Amino acid sequence: MLDPVKLRVLRSVVETGSIRASAEALGYTPSAVSQHLAALRHQTGLELVERSGRGVVITPAAKALADRADRALEALADVERLAQELKSGRTGSLSLAYVGSVAATWLPRVASEVRQAFPDLALTLQLRDCTQGDAAYRGDVAIVDATAGDFGPEWESTDVLEEGYVALVGATHPLAAREHVALGELADLPWVTDDPLDSVWFGVIASACKAAGFTPHVEVNPSDFEAVLGFLAAGDHVSVQPSLVTQRIRADVVSIPLAGDRPRRRIQVRTRRAVAQNPAARYALECVRAVAADHADVVPGVRVL
Repeated sequence: MLDPVKLRVLRSVVETGSIRASAEALGYTPSAVSQHLAALRHQTGLELVERSGRGVVITPAAKALADRADRALEALADVERLAQELKSGRTGSLSLAYVGSVAATWLPRVASEVRQAFPDLALTLQLRDCTQGDAAYRGDVAIVDATAGDFGPEWESTDVLEEGYVALVGATHPLAAREHVALGELADLPWVTDDPLDSVWFGVIASACKAAGFTPHVEVNPSDFEAVLGFLAAGDHVSVQPSLVTQRIRADVVSIPLAGDRPRRRIQVRTRRAVAQNPAARYALECVRAVAADHADVVPGVRVL
């Protein structure tokens, strides 16, 4: 492959018609320009300049090569400009994954602020549900439960927030007026949850119930949280969910803090190391931290890390 530096020298010599003038334009010595031309002549096998008195005559081969090199060098400059834009975060793409519990409350603001700060960025949002294998995620940034599987050494993690769990019941449920409820009090009640029962997420709750002396009787296991809310509002079912979901519940559903030993959950932002220094990725992390801090002020049991 021809050396772009030598092609730039040739283009300058063709434009100026002089080795000395080209050297002045490029900031080289005339000797350095001559050496570049000699190396290019050796590499191409073409005569590029001919001596004429104290100057040079540009050969037709040199003019043809310089003309084609001009287009190639401009394309290379365009690639270099793109690399700088990608480095600065002004263009390119960013893939952001998120857990369902922050989908409605965090993501709209985070996405809006990132797009405003980087208007040329192609931002892709991807919901991470319990059924997806974490090792399969190939995006750039992910808001995850800390119990998520290890993404591998090419990722770095930042703890953002820690939250507790609450019991959810319908507004007419006998427990609805309680200030706190112990997990053990839910042992004989029918449960509803949208988490797959073999998932890590439900496993946290099931382990806490086991420590309290019972196995939760999950009577209904729909695939979406809206269905969970419908069952809670309509009957005797209960559900145990992370505290952040209280911002998504309906007026006919009540959240009750858990008393005694209760599970906790950490929310992390995981960033692929390859993009960790990208301004857009860093800005997305800061947006998530800011949103988390705001929610810590309004959701009981939430602590910013």
